[in-house]
Amino acid sequence: MKKILYPSLFIIFVISIFLNSSIYTKSQTPENIENYSQIDNEDKGKVVFSYKKDFKSLANFFNLTENEYFQMREDKSMVEIAEIKGINKDELFYYLVAKNYEALESAYNKGQVDLHFVMDYVLYLKKDVEREMQAKRDFQYED
Repeated sequence: MKKILYPSLFIIFVISIFLNSSIYTKSQTPENIENYSQIDNEDKGKVVFSYKKDFKSLANFFNLTENEYFQMREDKSMVEIAEIKGINKDELFYYLVAKNYEALESAYNKGQVDLHFVMDYVLYLKKDVEREMQAKRDFQYED
């Protein structure tokens, strides 16, 4: 029962926070509603948002140093690292989703993305985070 109840409550909590945030409120302005379907040709195909991991924060979540984290990521997925460190897979999932939401909300508040982008991004977030958790290497690391 707890395995179903806690994840369900957390998902409901995250969704309610997200919907009650400024994203929903700001999207209801007449200007946004009128310009709903306008696309600027200069922006077509342009990447407007990309979540970049905070590796220091992620390493802290696993209770590791950044170097230890990168060494473990050479041959282990985040799920495997979480198991080794005694962290529940759901906790890892919720952590990564929360970080994505924070970055997405920040981008929205800065005007980098619109409500339609946010909704589309959220539709695929669960699948993307689960894939990221299972991946064996972290290809986004940049020196």
